[in-house]
Amino acid sequence: MKIAFIEPRQPGENVYSKLRIPLLGPLYLGTILKNRGHEVEVYNEDFNPPDYDRLQSADVVGISILTSTSQRGYEVARKFPREKVVLGGVHASLLPEEAIRHARQVVVGEAEDVIADVFEGRLKDRIVQGTPVQDLDSLPYPDFSLLTGLKKSLFVTPISTSRGCPFDCSFCSVTKMFGRAYRFRSPENVIGELLSSKKKSFFICDDNFTANPARSEALLKLMEQHRIRDWSCQVRCDVAKNKDVLELMRKAGCVTVCIGMESINQKTLEAYDKKQTVSQIAQAIQSFHEFRIKVHGMFVLGGDDDSAATVWDTVKFAIKKKIDTLQISILTPFPGTKVYEDLEKEKRIFTKDWTLYDGHHIVYHPKLMSAKELQLNVIKAYARFYSLARTILSVASLKTRNAFFNFMGYLIVRKWKRDNPSLSWLEHRRHVKPLEAVAGRM
Repeated sequence: MKIAFIEPRQPGENVYSKLRIPLLGPLYLGTILKNRGHEVEVYNEDFNPPDYDRLQSADVVGISILTSTSQRGYEVARKFPREKVVLGGVHASLLPEEAIRHARQVVVGEAEDVIADVFEGRLKDRIVQGTPVQDLDSLPYPDFSLLTGLKKSLFVTPISTSRGCPFDCSFCSVTKMFGRAYRFRSPENVIGELLSSKKKSFFICDDNFTANPARSEALLKLMEQHRIRDWSCQVRCDVAKNKDVLELMRKAGCVTVCIGMESINQKTLEAYDKKQTVSQIAQAIQSFHEFRIKVHGMFVLGGDDDSAATVWDTVKFAIKKKIDTLQISILTPFPGTKVYEDLEKEKRIFTKDWTLYDGHHIVYHPKLMSAKELQLNVIKAYARFYSLARTILSVASLKTRNAFFNFMGYLIVRKWKRDNPSLSWLEHRRHVKPLEAVAGRM
């Protein structure tokens, strides 16, 4: 069969399109089907939009959607006869009854163990429940050659070494997709994938790379032994207590850690069920810097205990603690999360336009400020952190990477303010261009 997988474009330009990090799901599924003898192509609309007329010859089209890309995904689905379309991904898993209106089938959750039966027609249920892959080592290495436009587009290669997260933060949809139980690939399996790749820069997209310290240490030692360099990952603050792991990360070539700090308001951290303190956040930043590892701080603002002052306290904290790059997301009530259920019950969500559910728009009424006040203060906070003056200071300090991202952030924020001078999208939401993330999970 001829099979096409499509990752729809984001509703507006953001740092992910600049850094070219595709979803791994379509690549895993495409590789499985290719290994079964099918002709497979994977498209990412932000990299290389497909010729949809040519794709009409495909036998099956798989479309993987996030909440922010779901509307575009449904548009793409309508380009094909419904009997050819299978929808999956986070949003389809959260709202399968919505997604099935646009496809012959929807796969909920992890699809690797059911994809062949779905695409080859043996499993005909309209909504197919995927099953968590228990032995991650059994999965093939994702074949990036399936991704069209790869050579000119993919600057950072994603790699997944584990799935699941036990913390279940109130705003996060990860556990709805991958569950709360950690599952890990063996260090030998991971290093095999790294060595087989010809790419030089990697992003380990696990939600918590160091969740199992013993396994992480074994993997890091192999990475150092095989001279793997220039990689980034996501971790929790608590790993900073383990100096042995930090030293191994440094020796193994870790450049940046992306930390879900979420808030410097302790009440907000507790409401998010984050299970960490502000002092732990500060200590983590200091510890990583001691080991010459850069810190990308990720915050989620707009909780019920947050005010406009919280926004400014956050950016002041980031500057004082010398966070290298900053990501401020506005609290987004993704379907299926506790935040969504609470805000929906209180009738505080004022739009279900999924294109706005990207972490950069306010889509609900906050408690301690107006929606417009939160949006405006987040924009100003971004402008404060990613200022031209701070860019020049980074250049003078020979911090070239920080200077690059500072200048990119400066240009993006300036463009956003020019395109949205009055924040009129709060009254006319369908005409807004999204506030881009200045620094993504790198």
